[in-house]
Amino acid sequence: MTAGGCTQPLLFRFQDRLWIKLDHSAVPVHSACVADAFELLFHYFHVLHVQYPPELWIVYGFFEKALGIKPTVGKSVVLSEFCQHVLK
Repeated sequence: MTAGGCTQPLLFRFQDRLWIKLDHSAVPVHSACVADAFELLFHYFHVLHVQYPPELWIVYGFFEKALGIKPTVGKSVVLSEFCQHVLK
């Protein structure tokens, strides 16, 4: 996916290691912890000012709310109700 000329960052596992794909490069994640890798993925989205993939915006919105990150995803009744039930 492309947004503003930048390919969407994505997290993947290859040969027992986590990587983040940025444009045409793969950046190794120097931790085996998925939570650390996901945090790094969030950093790339924010540093590069890239929007979340439209089909995953609700997932990223949930993690923003769960992690206490200032929300970048617009208000959504579905997301609000889901977070109320899950984050009690």
